[in-house]
Amino acid sequence: MRGILKFVLETLLDAEVTELESEEQALSFLRNIDHGPSMIVYDYTPNAYLLEDFVGYLKEHAKFVRIVILVDEIRPEAKDILKDIQQVKLMQESSLPGELVIEAQSLFADSPYINESPYCRINIDFLSKLDGINKDLFIRLSADKFIKIFNENDNTNVLDIKKYKEKGIEYLYVSRETAIWVLGQIQKQINIFLKASNFRFILRGSSDTPEKRFEQKILRIDEEVHLDEDFKQDIEKAIGNIRVVISKDQKIEQTLLALKQHKSEYAFFTQKINLTSVIACILAKQLDWISKTTMEKLIYASVLCDITLAVKPELLMIRNMQEFEKIKNTLSDVDQKFFLSHPKDAANLIKGYFKNAPPDTDVLAHQQHEQPDGNGFPLRLKAERISPLSALFIVANDFSYYFLLDDEPTMDDFLLKCHGRYDYVNFRKIVKALEIVKKR
Repeated sequence: MRGILKFVLETLLDAEVTELESEEQALSFLRNIDHGPSMIVYDYTPNAYLLEDFVGYLKEHAKFVRIVILVDEIRPEAKDILKDIQQVKLMQESSLPGELVIEAQSLFADSPYINESPYCRINIDFLSKLDGINKDLFIRLSADKFIKIFNENDNTNVLDIKKYKEKGIEYLYVSRETAIWVLGQIQKQINIFLKASNFRFILRGSSDTPEKRFEQKILRIDEEVHLDEDFKQDIEKAIGNIRVVISKDQKIEQTLLALKQHKSEYAFFTQKINLTSVIACILAKQLDWISKTTMEKLIYASVLCDITLAVKPELLMIRNMQEFEKIKNTLSDVDQKFFLSHPKDAANLIKGYFKNAPPDTDVLAHQQHEQPDGNGFPLRLKAERISPLSALFIVANDFSYYFLLDDEPTMDDFLLKCHGRYDYVNFRKIVKALEIVKKR
C-alpha cells in the first residue's frame, strides 16, 4: 500500500514523499516540518493510541498540514476527537488511489509542488509489482534530459531492471499519460489487492488481445479467483439483458435460427451464455419449475459457469472429460489445472461476488460438467447424487456445446444422443421435456 501511495503522490507532486515506519517517527517528523502545505497519510489501526497526539499537535501548531487517515474502523473516542478538526479527513483504503488524488490536488492547488513535468517517477520496487505495463520507460540523465531504456510492448514481467537498482538507481520514469493510466488501472483492482497477498497489478494496453484484457478483470491470486468490480457490473447488466430475452418466451427453433444467422457476429463465449440461458429456462418452464428463484439460478449459472475460461478461450471449447483426456498431453500443466478447476472457480465467484444470485446457484456451476455415469468432473458424481435442477443445467450445457460446435446439428440427433447418455434417474424427465418442446 505504501508503494501505491508513494507513486500516486510522486505522480502529482514535485515534492519529496517520506515513508515512516512507526507512529513515533511520524510524530517526530510532524514536529519538524515547515509551514508550507504538507500532507500526512496515516494508516490507522483501532488500537493506535497516538492518534490523539497527532491531532493535538495539529490543532496548536500545524494549520497547513492535512492529515489523511486510512481507516476501516475507528474507536468511538477517536471519532469524537476528530469530528471538529478541519485538518483531518478519514478515507477508506478501498477508495484509493482516486480519493487521494482529489485530496492532493485540492491541498496543493496553485502551489509550487504541483508536478507539471511530462515525466513522472516510478519506484523500481513498485514497478516490479506491475504486470504488463507495456509502455515506454525512461531513465533521467539530468534535470530535463530523459532517455528511453525500454520500449512500448516490452513486458515488465521480463524487464531486466535489476541492473539499474544494483547501480543505485531508485527511480525510472514514465510519461504523464502513462502514469495517469496506471493510476486508473490500480483503482479498478484495489479491492482485489486488499484481499490478496502476493498481488501483482495486471496492467493491459488497448493493443493487447481480448484474452489478455480479460486477465485484468479475472485475476487468479494464490489459487483463488477474483473479479474486477467494473467487470462484475458488466456481468450484472448482461444478466439483466438475458432476463428480458427469457421473458419473451422464445421457442428453441427461433433461438437456433437466430444463432445460425448471426454466427459470425458473436464470440463462442457469448453464444454459449445466451443459448444455455434460453434452453435451460425453456426446459424449466416445460417442467413447471417457473418460480423466479429457479429462473434466476439458471440465468446466473449460465452466464457465470465458464467465466474464468474467458481468459483461455481454447479451453472453453473442451466439452467434457472425454475430450479433455484426448488432448491432455498437448496442454501445459497450468492449463490442465485451469480447465479442471473452472467449475469450482465459477462457484466460488458466484458465492463471493454475486450476492443477488439465489442460494445454491453455485451448485449448478460446480456440477455443470458432471455426468450421470460418474465420469464427469470435478466431483465425479453419479446420477443419484445430482439434483433435478443440476441435471437440467447439465443437459442445457450439453445442448449448447452440441449446437455450437457440431457441423450439422439437429434436434433429432441430439435427442438420440441424450437417450443413450442420460437414461438415468433425474435425467429422463429432462430429456422427455426436451422432446415435448421440440414438437412445439
